[in-house]
Amino acid sequence: MLAVILIAMAPLAWSQGAFRYGSGERAEKWDFSLELIYQDSESLSGPDDMSLAISDDWGFGFNFAYNFTNHWALGFDLNWVSPKYTLSGTDEDGDFRSVRHQMDMFNGLLTGTYNLLEGPITPFANLSVGFSYLDSNIKDGPGYCYPDWYWGWVCYSDSHDTTELNYGGGLGLRWDINRDMFLRASYSVMYLDISNTSDPMLGVGRMEVGWRF
Repeated sequence: MLAVILIAMAPLAWSQGAFRYGSGERAEKWDFSLELIYQDSESLSGPDDMSLAISDDWGFGFNFAYNFTNHWALGFDLNWVSPKYTLSGTDEDGDFRSVRHQMDMFNGLLTGTYNLLEGPITPFANLSVGFSYLDSNIKDGPGYCYPDWYWGWVCYSDSHDTTELNYGGGLGLRWDINRDMFLRASYSVMYLDISNTSDPMLGVGRMEVGWRF
């Protein structure tokens, strides 16, 4: 839907002369963008009849990239979401249990992008690899307390968390509005390499507004 909006706006921009585009506009320049992301729901299974259902959620992020040419760019993407989830399975006593909670998920990705066209409107494809940090927000262990000069005694407990490899790729559309700003819409898939589970595949939609310098 986001890509369709960009395409629909393109003729108006051309008619107003917004795309007087010379060679080398993106080449040897940096991009910075802010992202609104939508992450699809996903379910995965694990050992001992364990299952995890992750709900869809909205999130935010940002991206830095360097354009080596008008076609090729290399960047770093950091985003976060806080989806709800349901963890189900059989405990050591043979009883079925289900836990519903909300996790924090941070994704860092090194992304290589190829812009198909040199002009201001171009489809693009990318591949990515990085890490995902998942915090269940469920208490892990008894925790500990320490004195604080202002709050008095402060208690803290670790939560169950993990850091996993991610990899994936996507397709999108870029619009360089002028020499300084651009819009980008894309959809990608991200696989998490989690041991002892079916590797989850998360679909991620992005809408970005960015600046070039």
